[in-house]
Amino acid sequence: AVPAVIRYGFGFVQGANAAAVDMDIAEEVTVEYVYGGQFFGDADITGVIDTWYQTLGVEVVFACGGGIYTSAVEAAKKYEAKVIGVDVDQSYIDECIITSAMKQLQNVTETVLEALNTGAWDTYAAKVSNFSLAEGEYVGLPTAETSWRLNTFTVEEYETVKAAIIDGSIAVSNTTEA
Repeated sequence: AVPAVIRYGFGFVQGANAAAVDMDIAEEVTVEYVYGGQFFGDADITGVIDTWYQTLGVEVVFACGGGIYTSAVEAAKKYEAKVIGVDVDQSYIDECIITSAMKQLQNVTETVLEALNTGAWDTYAAKVSNFSLAEGEYVGLPTAETSWRLNTFTVEEYETVKAAIIDGSIAVSNTTEA
């Protein structure tokens, strides 16, 4: 439960809640939430996800935490379920991965290096900085036709939501407090 993973998870839950409210199904949607305690999959994590898919009827797991996706994919394949990858476009790993919450680390690196290169050290030196959609193109979903596997949410709808986050119409809390 490190701050970056917490923010990723809380952001996912905020989005799932907003979508459920928007679709008028909020009372039908539940979220199972656990921290893996590590950045790699193993039999224990796979077992938890197996239970979610088999017993609780979970439809999709957001596998946030580096290599934890291996356990999520292993379990999803057993139950023909779905996974949301993390950090980069993980669609190439398996068909069960319907999208990925991507960190645009190249964009962050270029932004910071440009600031440092132009002498704006005080912008980032000795500071904790957030790099979200509110600050620029620093996170997102893969929108390539080969990566997009969402059946009821289009790239155009995603771009509309993304624009609303950028312009502040939709606020995503950056909290790490439960």
